Amino acid sequence: MSTISNPRRPQQQPRRKSRRRPQEVVVRNIVRTVRVQEYDHIIFITALCLTGFGLVMVLSAGQFSVMNTPGGIFSLVRMQAIAAVIGFAGLLIMANGIGSKKGGRYWFGHHFLADFAFPIYVVTCIGGLVAVLLLGTRVQGGLRWIQIPAIGVQFQPSEFAKVGMIIMLARYIGADRTRADFDNPFKVGLKRFFISLRGLLGCVVIIGIPAGLVAAGRNMSTVLIMVGIGAAMIFLASRYFFSWLIAGASAVGAGVLYLYTRVGVDFRGGRFAAWGDPFSDPLGYGYHAIQSLFAIASGGFFGLGLGNSNQKMRYLPEAHNDFIFAIIVEELGLFGASLLLMFFGILVWRGCLAAIRARSLEGTLMATGIIAMISIQVLINVGVVTNTLPNTGIPLPFISYGGTSLIVMLSSVGILLNISKYPRNRT
Repeated sequence: MSTISNPRRPQQQPRRKSRRRPQEVVVRNIVRTVRVQEYDHIIFITALCLTGFGLVMVLSAGQFSVMNTPGGIFSLVRMQAIAAVIGFAGLLIMANGIGSKKGGRYWFGHHFLADFAFPIYVVTCIGGLVAVLLLGTRVQGGLRWIQIPAIGVQFQPSEFAKVGMIIMLARYIGADRTRADFDNPFKVGLKRFFISLRGLLGCVVIIGIPAGLVAAGRNMSTVLIMVGIGAAMIFLASRYFFSWLIAGASAVGAGVLYLYTRVGVDFRGGRFAAWGDPFSDPLGYGYHAIQSLFAIASGGFFGLGLGNSNQKMRYLPEAHNDFIFAIIVEELGLFGASLLLMFFGILVWRGCLAAIRARSLEGTLMATGIIAMISIQVLINVGVVTNTLPNTGIPLPFISYGGTSLIVMLSSVGILLNISKYPRNRT
């Protein structure tokens, strides 16, 4: 019996064999894989430039403060360089992962950190901060550092606590975005308002535990940063813009009112009073601001030249740390300071793009927290140096002397790079 084919249905043509050699197929697959897993190189280059510039400025700004120490003028930059090496190792590990895959994910990527958010939070935000209160070294009236006598190194656990809080908060809100909602009680009614606060209460606890432990050690500047980071992450995840805007404005107003009530009572009130008129207490609370403004005024547009600062000659305290931006303006002028701020702007811009393009809400919130941590510290540090804000001890990220801060900042950039490797528009 003969088989008659349907003329309306075209016969399937036999599949042609690929003429590509097996080696070519392997190469194409490798290239495709590399393209999918590429991270944002602009973020990496910007972090590299900021770190290198910071090493140069630490050497320049700190040479007079350590001139008579055993290590000489290179002692500070040597320690900062060691921290930079450790930080870049953390950056590469966080950006690329190490070991084998777990469920299709590399170890130490941002997915891995989100899966282990609670243990990370317990170790960094509870264990480390409680250890500071019990074993910490008191510096200038505050408990911030833990000394390791065996190797003569000290570190600041609150820097790790910032990242641990970011990871935990991103995991908590990423599981249910409505936990960040804060609607107007006059619009939705008190019953629905209090129901919506249950999820928000978890966010308050996640932020409040490390912030409270840090406040117990009299480190209010770090508390301010933690609250700012948490507020930025919650504000981004919430659907209610104006409610959080009103709440934020009310919180700022309450903080200013509190400082007004402390004038003449404690050192915070003294700093606030000196912020309005530094010359009212030129040898006390206004001394840092006056010397910083002298350095900025001496710089002009192109500065006095690298290494030619006058204020770092024991006039400006913390010249290589919290007030290093004043030395930058004095030596490199407004032009050099503008270039530095431009690099910070590029880092924030590319970080925001990574957050917008992230494949998951957890990745978006984690990138938001890291960018908020960097940008808040830059704004506060520059504001204090220029006397735009009251004096508080906040280092300039990647630039100021401090090994713990540099290691944490570079490792956080590694997390940001890992998030940029998994955008929504790629599979």
